[in-house]
Amino acid sequence: MSHFVSLESRLRLHAAWWVPFVGILVCPCEGKAQDQWTAMSIVDVPVARWRHTAVWTGSLMIVWGGYSPEVGALNSGGVYDPATDRWRPTTLAEAPSARTEHTVVWTGSKMIVWGGGDSGGYTNTGGVFDPATDTWKPTSVSQAPVARCCHMAVWTGSKMIVWGGVDGSNSIVNSGGVYDPATDTWTATTLVGAPTPRYWHTAVWTGSKMIVWGGREEAAVGLNSGGIYDPTTDAWTPTSLAGAPEPRTSPTAVWTGSRMIVWGGNNQLPVGTGGVYDPTTDTWTPTSGTGAPVPRDSHTAVWTGSRMIVWGGHNALVGALNSGGVYDPTTDAWTPTTLVFAPPHRQSHTAVWTGSRMIAWGGLGGVWDVLYTGRLYYPGLPSFAAGPAAFFSLTPCRVADTRDRNPGSNGGPGLRAGAIRSFAVAGLCGVPPTATSVSVNVTAVQPTAPGYLTLYPGDAAGLPSASTVNFGTGVTRANNAVVPLSAEGGTINVKNGSAGAAHFVLDVNGYFQ
Repeated sequence: MSHFVSLESRLRLHAAWWVPFVGILVCPCEGKAQDQWTAMSIVDVPVARWRHTAVWTGSLMIVWGGYSPEVGALNSGGVYDPATDRWRPTTLAEAPSARTEHTVVWTGSKMIVWGGGDSGGYTNTGGVFDPATDTWKPTSVSQAPVARCCHMAVWTGSKMIVWGGVDGSNSIVNSGGVYDPATDTWTATTLVGAPTPRYWHTAVWTGSKMIVWGGREEAAVGLNSGGIYDPTTDAWTPTSLAGAPEPRTSPTAVWTGSRMIVWGGNNQLPVGTGGVYDPTTDTWTPTSGTGAPVPRDSHTAVWTGSRMIVWGGHNALVGALNSGGVYDPTTDAWTPTTLVFAPPHRQSHTAVWTGSRMIAWGGLGGVWDVLYTGRLYYPGLPSFAAGPAAFFSLTPCRVADTRDRNPGSNGGPGLRAGAIRSFAVAGLCGVPPTATSVSVNVTAVQPTAPGYLTLYPGDAAGLPSASTVNFGTGVTRANNAVVPLSAEGGTINVKNGSAGAAHFVLDVNGYFQ
């Protein structure tokens, strides 16, 4: 069997698009902080791709490999810095061979790529990428697991564990290996007590053990079994079937610090259910179906530290999706991700969590539309209203422009390095004093150093952790946002998070009240 699709060579590549924010919108804001999407640069962006991988380094996102309709399997990638909204390519010198359906882990200082393949077959080779030096070093093939794709990998803190997948003879396997990058050596995982062979399953690292679950077996039937692997003792323990979610392939999974949450996937058709697994008690609890996203597979999931965000994917009736949901396991409740300024529909993309934002990038959009775009999602800002709010559109109007040489509250001078300045909004451009927030277009003009602008209410106790617009030296950048206003005076604060000066332009196009 082959798991690689031969794609048509003539594809229309997507550019970023914007959702118009007009008319009257009822905002279900009760008990919920405002979420928002922000744009990311496509300057020097990697070539469009899907079924690639991505890791978060602590300050950068690295995407690598995958499939391009014009090139085939890829061994190129890109490093994205959200602080400056800039891309740079990963070197091709000594890079692993082109591949898709591979795995990747982040060690704390380096990215390890392993396995996967292209239309010519699968591989058991890999590479260690150092973003600080932009260099590759191959992983040893001595005692390495057999070549494979569609497997899973986790990082233990000192070693990489790979397991499962489809091998070079197209057999589904339940073997694996532990790779030590310090010694460039492999050790096989035991087959005794291992879960049944599978591919397109999930795997998480608990801090001491690896949990694998779900996936597909030889008969192309989904599974709801799994196993817990202890690398210290090289031993497996099965996960309970009692109360486990329905069988599925290609689910997503996150580790909360004490439990594993699995959601979505495919069981002949996409599913929209999930479960929370506690390895201490070997018990399952279903995730709520109330308010859950529509069933999907080929989606992504990230853990924020308190909530799981699922986004994108594929639904058999709708096709590719640009919707998602934020799941709080403490309350067993779902909140939908906003569609305002959301990225184009996509599946088989990647997503990483930065500590404050989710970055979704690449993937397959409509029929044969492969993407090189992405966006940053912030799941919540300080709440600006205690109840439902209505949105009223306005003719776009300029509220502030620091290029205006006439000094004043909303004119010049420009923002100095590190400056925080307050701007009046309520009472201007048709925004009434009763407005609680505004829909705006924010522009940073003529910045003298890379950085960002952050907009937040004038009476906020502190800065939000997400920027509103990022920019490079001399690069004028704009972004759309919904910004809460201060309760008294209807003002916003603007923080210039740069070592240089920048001008600031603010246009309002609507308000909530």
